[in-house]
Amino acid sequence: MLGKILRIFRGDPRPARHRRPLDDAPVPRLGLALSSGGARGLAHVGVLQVLEENHIEVHAIAGSSMGAYIGALWAAGFSGRALEELAAEMHDRRQLWKLADPIFPPMKGLFHGLKARAHLERSLGDLTFEELERQLFAVAVDIDTKERLILRRGRIVDAVHASCAMPGVIAPVTIDGHRCVDGGVIEPVPVGVLHKFSNVNRVLAVSVVPTFSDVEQGHCDYEDDPPPAWWRRIGSAINSRVNLLAPGNMIDTFRQSIRAAQIRLAHESCKRADLCLRPEHFFAPWHDYSGFRRFIEAGRQVALDHLDEIRAMVRPDIQPNETQPLKPMVGHDVA
Repeated sequence: MLGKILRIFRGDPRPARHRRPLDDAPVPRLGLALSSGGARGLAHVGVLQVLEENHIEVHAIAGSSMGAYIGALWAAGFSGRALEELAAEMHDRRQLWKLADPIFPPMKGLFHGLKARAHLERSLGDLTFEELERQLFAVAVDIDTKERLILRRGRIVDAVHASCAMPGVIAPVTIDGHRCVDGGVIEPVPVGVLHKFSNVNRVLAVSVVPTFSDVEQGHCDYEDDPPPAWWRRIGSAINSRVNLLAPGNMIDTFRQSIRAAQIRLAHESCKRADLCLRPEHFFAPWHDYSGFRRFIEAGRQVALDHLDEIRAMVRPDIQPNETQPLKPMVGHDVA
């Protein structure tokens, strides 16, 4: 009894360990954890579209990197269709290069990221976390102290910029004295953020991070791409000698090393969600925004495939641990 009183006093959203009667079931409050993942993270847009079409209420959103970018726009009032239109604007590689602001010499990263932030600012302006109708959390990491930072106050644009500062590519972003880099480095699927900082009692995770199964089946190999034509092979050979981001070069090696660690981190995080959606994984460069439609469609498809389970999560007569049996997580624990 004392534990229950203390939980109520502190506003702790976690249910008591004993089973409550159905007529005393807590009001479902759904939290959405959106993973990092570069262009593949556009699958989050497809999931959001399905949630909107089925009038499924989301009370809080936590995002890392691309998940923070999409989650922030959606929390600010952009619909799933509007997000798809924004993605369409970036399908041309020339549009991406317009956002490039190289650092010379590239000591802290290849780009400042200021043009990309200004582009986002045209959509969000000076909107702050405090002005949103639902809770929003952007994850970053303090590169000096190695602490996970949960950005939830002040200007949203600044927080998203920090959460998307991919190490080696985008220079670290300083917020309140913290040198921040990409949140996907420390928590690629921020389920734990919702459990600790939000008032939700049910968590839906969306992860585009490869699984152990994807690795075992070779879905993460460069060889998944079809063999290029001879003239593309020549261009690729030249590119590999001048482009730090080219496969096998310094930044690419750094990114792939981080991704290998993210697979384990994401696997463990998803275990703490009530349901984890994993859109179909297919090889694509992290900046392949030209494939936005297939990423969004992959998100829509996985949400539709699990729509009954998602609906069960928001039924007030079903306890969080009584949702319909979920399919086992793909992959397995390895040493």
